[in-house]
Amino acid sequence: MRVLLAALLLIISLPGQAFSKTGHQLICDMAYQLASEDTRLQIDSLLQHTPYSGFGPACSWADDIRLQPEFAWSSPHHYVNMRRGETAVSMAHCPPQGCILSAINDMQQRLYNNNNDWQALLFLAHHLGDLHQPLHVSFLDDLGGNRTAVYFFGLPNNLHGVWDFALLKQAGYETEHDSQTGHTKTATLLNTISAAQQASWQQGDVLSWANESASLTIDIYQRYRPGMLLGDDYMLLYLDTLEQRLQQAAVRLALLLDQSLGGTAN
Repeated sequence: MRVLLAALLLIISLPGQAFSKTGHQLICDMAYQLASEDTRLQIDSLLQHTPYSGFGPACSWADDIRLQPEFAWSSPHHYVNMRRGETAVSMAHCPPQGCILSAINDMQQRLYNNNNDWQALLFLAHHLGDLHQPLHVSFLDDLGGNRTAVYFFGLPNNLHGVWDFALLKQAGYETEHDSQTGHTKTATLLNTISAAQQASWQQGDVLSWANESASLTIDIYQRYRPGMLLGDDYMLLYLDTLEQRLQQAAVRLALLLDQSLGGTAN
C-alpha cells in the first residue's frame, strides 16, 4: 500500500512541477487584458512563431519542453529553495545553474534586448506565474512540498500538487478547452482587481514578490501534518489567498511585459 501511495504521489506532482495549465492560463489571460495595447499587439505577433493560438495556452510551454535535452538547462529555473528555519530568500539562494529569481530577470532583459524573442516571452510569463505559487519558493529537503503526503478530498496528493492544481480544480476552474465556467471565473478574477490593488501590487520587485510566497509557504508548513486530510476547511482557509496570488501574478506580469516590450517607459 505504501509503495502504491508513493507511486501515485510521483504521478500527481513530479519535483519542480509548475502551476497547472489552468493556473498559467488564468494568469496570462488576465495579464494580456491588463497590458497596454502596444504590448498585446507585440504578444500577438510573437505568438505567430509558436504552435499556440493564444497567450494563455502558450504560457505552459516552459513545462511542455523542460524534459527535452536542449532545454534541460531551464529545469532549475522553475523554483528557488531555502533551508528549514530560514524565513526569506535572496539571490544568494540561486545555485550556479540559476533559479526562478535569476531566470525572471534574465528573460525580461532578453526580451527587452530582442522584442522578437518569443521563447524569452514564454519563459518570462511562465516563471512569473510559478513565482506566485508559494511552494515554488520552498524547502529543498522535501522538493518543494512533493514529499509532504496528504489526502485532498479523499484522494492521495501532496502539498505541491494541492497548490499546483487541486485547489483550482476543486474550485471549478477549467482549462481553455472546457466549459464556459472557467472563462466566467477568469473574468470575475480580473474584474475584481481594484485600481488601488493594481497600483499596490506593482510595487516591489521579483525578490520581494518571491518572499511573499516564502511567507505563505511557511504558514502552509506550520499547519501541515503527515497524511492529513484536506477538504472544505482547507478550501475555506486558502482559496481566496490562491486566487489573489493569481491576480497579483497577472498584474505584475502585465507590468514586466509592458516594460520589456515597450508599452511603458523603462
